[in-house]
Amino acid sequence: MKLLKTALVATMLVASGSIASFAQQSHGSMSDMDMKNMTPLQKDSMAAMDKMNKAMMQGMMDADPDIGWMKGMAAHHQGAIDMSEAAIKHAKSEDVRKEARKAKEENEKSLRELQAKIKKEK
Repeated sequence: MKLLKTALVATMLVASGSIASFAQQSHGSMSDMDMKNMTPLQKDSMAAMDKMNKAMMQGMMDADPDIGWMKGMAAHHQGAIDMSEAAIKHAKSEDVRKEARKAKEENEKSLRELQAKIKKEK
């Protein structure tokens, strides 16, 4: 069991390094001009994704792989909530705003469930 936990943590470390490297490469390649040309939705979504990615990687670093996974997923759901709020704020289409509200509600429910499980596991 200890070997399995060690292997899981090692896999998560490699994955988080790969994610960070990818994020840095893709984010780092954006010029200031590209950032200036972004729409308000793109800017808000980018900020939400940056916040989410940092929180997911931090959550995965928990010594307990079960808690780490749940913390990472909680951050993922919070990111979806934040991106949905950006869409609700900036979308032109009522259909898109409706889908964003639906996604927000679903992710809020999932986030609450994960937070309760994390609290119970500690």
